Amino acid sequence: MEIPGYDNKAALQQVNQFWSMLDDMSQNNPEEYRTFIERQLREGAEFHSPPQPHACIRTALLGSKEGILYINMCGWKRVPAPTSYSDPVPQEKKPARSGLIEVISSTESDQSQPQQPKHRLTVCPDGSGSSRSLQLSVELSGVRSVSQCRLSISRDDILLEVEDLYYLHLQFPELVKEDTCTATFNKKKQTLNVTVTV
Repeated sequence: MEIPGYDNKAALQQVNQFWSMLDDMSQNNPEEYRTFIERQLREGAEFHSPPQPHACIRTALLGSKEGILYINMCGWKRVPAPTSYSDPVPQEKKPARSGLIEVISSTESDQSQPQQPKHRLTVCPDGSGSSRSLQLSVELSGVRSVSQCRLSISRDDILLEVEDLYYLHLQFPELVKEDTCTATFNKKKQTLNVTVTV
């Protein structure tokens, strides 16, 4: 009998190999053969044995169809024993097989981690030579407006965030006067320039 989608020749070849192995075992090692057959018969009898009656409960049916209901309680070796009285009926757990291809939804791929943008921090002397300033130039390709940027500055660091696109946190090489900070965004070049006095 042919089964669609099933390789009958391969199955027949496996069965023949199995019988050859048993024939070989019976001739070369009769004791091992006997032990193998006995174990297979014992395990098969346990596995295929029917449930064994344990108890019977009698109860009354109420409602539109009154009557008596008998519930037979059985034990079955195929069902593993519960680990405690509060556990539900145990079920055979088969290990989950992960798929060969992981499906990533479009929302997951769109939510990538923010990247550190290209930037340059330079120390510039003032024309008079009495004070210096730090200039930070940050390339923000893909940013269309300064409203997308969140900039915060303290005496020793600066933080720039553009949601889902960029994240830049820099420590200044020396303390700055945060109230002197100015920032300009060039839409055409998509760069942010920050200047602060040291």
